[in-house]
Amino acid sequence: MNKLLFWIYIICCPLLTVAQQQPLQVLTSYQDALTAARKSNKLIFIDFYTTWCGPCKTMDKEVFTDGAVSTYMNKNFLTVKIDAEKGEGIALAKQYKVRAYPTFVVLDGQEVERFRFSGAQPAQEFLETLAKNLDPARQPAALAQRYEKGERTPALINDYVLEIMRSGDEKKGFEIVNDYFGKLSADEKTDPVNLFLYQRYALDINDVKAKYLIAHKEAFAKRIGAEQANALVYRFVRSALIPYANGYYVKENKYDEATYLSLKKTLAEVTLPDSLGIGALLKIADAQVTAQPSVIMDAYASEFPKITKSDRFLMMLRMGAFKDDRVLADRAKALITAYISESEGNSVDMLKRILFELEEKGPSINFQQLSYQEALSKAKSEGKLVFIDCFTDWCGPCKWLDENTFRDPGTVKYFDANFINLKIDMEKGEGIALLKKFGVTSFPTMLFINGEGTILHKVTGALPAEKLMKETTALQ
Repeated sequence: MNKLLFWIYIICCPLLTVAQQQPLQVLTSYQDALTAARKSNKLIFIDFYTTWCGPCKTMDKEVFTDGAVSTYMNKNFLTVKIDAEKGEGIALAKQYKVRAYPTFVVLDGQEVERFRFSGAQPAQEFLETLAKNLDPARQPAALAQRYEKGERTPALINDYVLEIMRSGDEKKGFEIVNDYFGKLSADEKTDPVNLFLYQRYALDINDVKAKYLIAHKEAFAKRIGAEQANALVYRFVRSALIPYANGYYVKENKYDEATYLSLKKTLAEVTLPDSLGIGALLKIADAQVTAQPSVIMDAYASEFPKITKSDRFLMMLRMGAFKDDRVLADRAKALITAYISESEGNSVDMLKRILFELEEKGPSINFQQLSYQEALSKAKSEGKLVFIDCFTDWCGPCKWLDENTFRDPGTVKYFDANFINLKIDMEKGEGIALLKKFGVTSFPTMLFINGEGTILHKVTGALPAEKLMKETTALQ
């Protein structure tokens, strides 16, 4: 190759690579896709989505923009995106019985469905799902036939068991997996082609496959690398430790000392990088089993910087337990405030709710001891509305409202000034008849009623004070 051709090749090669990975070609009309499919003999890939669906946005942002994905789909499908809540999408979602988003339906030009699947997947897994469903040898009937004939390749076991699991027969699926695992040699158990056994079919640290992985971590590291081996072991160790570290086992009276000591013995025999925070989680767990709030808070304060972001979030979600001790409540608030910026979206809202729980509370809304009819008469004479908190004794969110929203100073002032406030247990006294009259189906339900008995507004769920105020101020 002369120098000129060499430099042309160097300059153009990146451009050629980019050109080969074209953006995903998308149709927006179902009928256009049908027409094109009948002409080209291609399959139609329908992406049923909604504008509010987070996983749908993940697919659009991270998967459908992947060069390998778009190239594969452009070659094998006519892709059409259908908003299931607009236009033709409403009828199509009903026609194809779409109940979750995103749902992907693949059919031919005669509208015969070939396969479907739901949920966001990473690009590589998404490609594998498509390839599997397009391969006749990997269809459910073919997989069963291959297994019955004695084939025991890793790929077949993975595919076949996954189909069995999806059919709902988990018992049979695990029987096949464990039979396969039990017949593998030591060398085969650490072979990368069998990693699916530990990634997909080992559910917890007590599973025989998980125990083997943990006991032979160094052998796995030699085959798949230390980083991946550590990640596999970490998954089981962390999931076993978290219910102790976040206080769940102690609070729910599920703590068993012998089981915990056995777990600690296992942890002592496993070496994992400090960056994974297992040692710090263990110190928090040790504090939790003492059931002493001050000891637990000290452990949080010292170990929080050493655990992962996701684990910090789980710990913070349970800090409402400190609300009855003013000193500990303030320390908990300080910790959440320091780390809340790590979270986003709904996670931030959840932490703000915990912060609100930890605030020092004043008196509650003045719920009057009146019958429903007495409340209507009083509201009519005073020119107010009736506010009814429909609750039950067993309802946790109802209790949360009592302890938090109904004690917010602004809410108390506003409701006492503008409403005749009632709390009615829907399972006792007149509440039994009112439950049917109001059509209450979930708890808590909050009703705003005028003096004539007309329901003006209904709110369900344990709303924070600011959201409840937005719901109610529009009524005035």
